[in-house]
Amino acid sequence: MPAFRLVCPSTLGEALAILADLHGEIIFLNGGTDLILQLKEGSRRADWLVDLSQLDELNYIQADRESIRIGGTTTFATTARSPLLWEEARCLAQAAAQVGSTQIRNRATLAGNIVTASAAGDSLPALLVLGAEVGILGPLGRRRVSLAQFLAEPGPALQRGEFIAEIELPRESGRGESWIVSAFGKVGSRSTVTIARLNMAVRLEAEAGDGRIQAAGVALGALGKTPFRTGQVERKLAGCQFSETLGRDLAEWLTAVVDEAIPGRYSQAYKREAIRGLAYDVWGELLRQAVGWKSYSSLSEDRRK
Repeated sequence: MPAFRLVCPSTLGEALAILADLHGEIIFLNGGTDLILQLKEGSRRADWLVDLSQLDELNYIQADRESIRIGGTTTFATTARSPLLWEEARCLAQAAAQVGSTQIRNRATLAGNIVTASAAGDSLPALLVLGAEVGILGPLGRRRVSLAQFLAEPGPALQRGEFIAEIELPRESGRGESWIVSAFGKVGSRSTVTIARLNMAVRLEAEAGDGRIQAAGVALGALGKTPFRTGQVERKLAGCQFSETLGRDLAEWLTAVVDEAIPGRYSQAYKREAIRGLAYDVWGELLRQAVGWKSYSSLSEDRRK
């Protein structure tokens, strides 16, 4: 492993003061489940390794009337246990619960998953459909960008000395007489402790009376350089009545997305079939959530057919 110097600030103020004085290449350690391997292999090098794990100021899940805020050192284990997220951002809680092993979830962080920006990163599709924004902090101050913009950057999204201090999710309870459901699913080589060969998150907002979809978010991972939202599928879902049969339409639409995303790849044949099963699984979870809405009778009728 190449030599580097390690600094471990205990407060946010101390971290910013240290960063202002450092010269050379800086890498932040925030979980380190990927970074430590990269350092050992020599694929990443740094003069300074700044460990953020002791910054308790950034270890939180909080909410106000407008948003849910997740601190930059919050682990997947904490995220997966949050009653607030299971209630209002279920797809993210589900994704967090499926990341790696218990040991990995106890160390790895949402912020680290975002910075790594892996095509198969489990939290990323969920965060995308939830409209996440990334709060960035560094020696020059604070700035905020959408996660979609962060992932779309052609070069490094973080400037020298910058790190993710917070992830913010807009808090929406539905517009008027409407309800919101969301779900996450993945396909891997085994049932647990697996890197996704495909993953997906879906978020729907629908009218309480007839289940007509007002807004849809659909994001896919492991189909491109980074996870992405499928605008064409979202537009097809909008205006449709939420039902079991619509899940079959979703599977067909997503098969076309796979064909467009990876034409001619050796994995295309596998993934165009796998996406169908994944779509059915995620849609089934959305159906289970939606039947809890007593005012929505048409869905219950559809499921009895």
